[in-house]
Amino acid sequence: MNLSIADITALTEIRDSIYGLTKLDFAIYNHICRQLVPSIAEDHLSLIGKEEYNNFIKYGIENSLLRSGISIFKGPMHQYQCFIPVRFGDAVLVLAGTSLYISDKDIEEFFSAKGHGYGLSLQDQKLWVEKISWNDIASISDACNNIQRMVNLFLSDCYEKHTNIEKYRRTMTVIDLLSDIDQDITEEKVFSLLSEIVTLLYKGDTVSVMVRTIDKYVPVLTNGRDKEKVESVPIGSNNVLISDAVNNRRNFICSEPKELMRLGYPEEVRSLHLFPIAVNGKNIILLCVFNTELTREDVDTLSKTGIFIGFILKTIKSQKAYGKHIEDMAALNLATVELSPSFKDTDALFDSIVEISARHMNAEKASIMVPQDDGQELFIKAVKGLNRLIADKIRVKIGEGIAGKVYQEGKAMIVSDIEKNLSKKKRAHYKTGSFVSVPLKIGSETIAVLNLADKVSGEIFSEDDMEFLRSFASYVSIALEGAHYYRMSEHLRTLSITDSLTGLFNRRYFDDRLFEEFQRAVRYKSVFSLAIFDIDDFKIFNDTEGHVAGDDVLKSIANVSKESLRSIDIVARYGGEEFSVIMPLTDHDIAFQVAERLRENIRDLIQLRWEKFPNENITVSIGIATYPKDGKDIRTLIDNADKALYKAKVSGKDRTVVWTESLSEPLKDKPASDKTF
Repeated sequence: MNLSIADITALTEIRDSIYGLTKLDFAIYNHICRQLVPSIAEDHLSLIGKEEYNNFIKYGIENSLLRSGISIFKGPMHQYQCFIPVRFGDAVLVLAGTSLYISDKDIEEFFSAKGHGYGLSLQDQKLWVEKISWNDIASISDACNNIQRMVNLFLSDCYEKHTNIEKYRRTMTVIDLLSDIDQDITEEKVFSLLSEIVTLLYKGDTVSVMVRTIDKYVPVLTNGRDKEKVESVPIGSNNVLISDAVNNRRNFICSEPKELMRLGYPEEVRSLHLFPIAVNGKNIILLCVFNTELTREDVDTLSKTGIFIGFILKTIKSQKAYGKHIEDMAALNLATVELSPSFKDTDALFDSIVEISARHMNAEKASIMVPQDDGQELFIKAVKGLNRLIADKIRVKIGEGIAGKVYQEGKAMIVSDIEKNLSKKKRAHYKTGSFVSVPLKIGSETIAVLNLADKVSGEIFSEDDMEFLRSFASYVSIALEGAHYYRMSEHLRTLSITDSLTGLFNRRYFDDRLFEEFQRAVRYKSVFSLAIFDIDDFKIFNDTEGHVAGDDVLKSIANVSKESLRSIDIVARYGGEEFSVIMPLTDHDIAFQVAERLRENIRDLIQLRWEKFPNENITVSIGIATYPKDGKDIRTLIDNADKALYKAKVSGKDRTVVWTESLSEPLKDKPASDKTF
């Protein structure tokens, strides 16, 4: 597991956040006991017995990795230390807590047994007892369990988001590389491009492209660390594994040393991923990737890339005899470029596919059909050349008709005469009986069907047209897969900045935006205000009405807040029953007015029913601080807003207080709507 500077920074923030929430200090280690992030304060026990302390930490890490839950071990100095393993993806980290004592008896036993050996006196023992804060094992265990869940959720979310972004990046890079291919490209350049895709995007250790002679496959291009060991090794075409892969057009992996030696490779070759690339019916190219770990998604994408490469190579072989193939290649490249801007919006992507395919096929009518939610029928998602009102009424049962069969079987179909081939009367809205239908897929799953009809020239669709559409559909599949990964990454991003209960921004997003607003105010010498508000007597409400009712209150306050605040204001759930609002370009006078409107709306508009809660209304108390008047740095601004909130609480609740230096004076009763200066 290789961590970047950004990863280390994130782990440091996790450590600081844990300390801020629990006052428990942790260092973070990887699975081989290398420290990635130190604890905030150096453990004082490591200073008096460094080697013994470090050995204990190593012991704790190694043993905690054997367990799924937290571990609390007693150390050589009679101290207790907790170890929290966190797993995400294929990685594992361990949070190692600093030393804790649960009673002065442990210290007495340590000093009695080992104190002299460490050069510690009775006076040192007294100092230890005076300085150490005692901890309860049960409460520490509960806190560590919560920390483990929180950190695991955060890191898993980051890992999944990173993985999806990486998939999307790879997919788009492949599209860009293939889109840049021009009609003058040679087989050698294609092989080089294929090698670069595997080496750069999939970290291929060694890559070899092989072509078939009479009875064997011979390497024509090899790159990578073990180039010299594999570039002179041919593979016999009669080998059972090779012939099975070639005949069935499927990839395979071989990691058996005996089988690799039987193929002729030295012992340095530990694994082989083989991808057959069909150029035409009898001509097969082999892409061989050695000593490289590939995920299932990697293998799937490389298989699709092989389809593109096979098409390109076939075009190259045929270009001298078939000039039309060159035109088709250029059209495919143009179509891919035209599709690229639409990948972020699936609806726009479908519209682009219809428009581009109709233009390049000279078809008057084109449509894309997708399944309805019940999965029984197809309906038209995008259309060209047909009235939208008519199109919206068309339904085709899956398995019936041309489009229904193509969707069910996942195979393209071309029909020269609908009446002759399918015994169907030609529909009035089609001029000719010629029709072509191609499945659109993500991976092996068909998600839609592309249909074209009515050539402008009146001709029927030919096999050349079908060949073009099959290739175009392959390009479209990568675009659809890219759009799928993009939507997933955007969804994960939304989840990462949103509080799941209230739908408001979460504390992490709030901290980022507060920093941005502070930087903007410093740069442009402008003002902004920060409000922190808290639900009055919320603990009593939860105790009397239950947590489900408490959640309803939090949701209601979130909804009222979004309706009451201005469009420029940023409201977030700060934590528990506490919320925060950033008010850009807002001084304390306006901030007070905005906050009062929010407070009054919460009191007046939330009409939830409760049985035992003694208060008549749900109310909040609000504290406000304004930059730069009430604080010239973020920490001071937050502290002063929090102090103003506290003043509002102790002054009777259900009120707004603006921070001033006078808050240190004795409290005075004020009406709920008074502004405090």
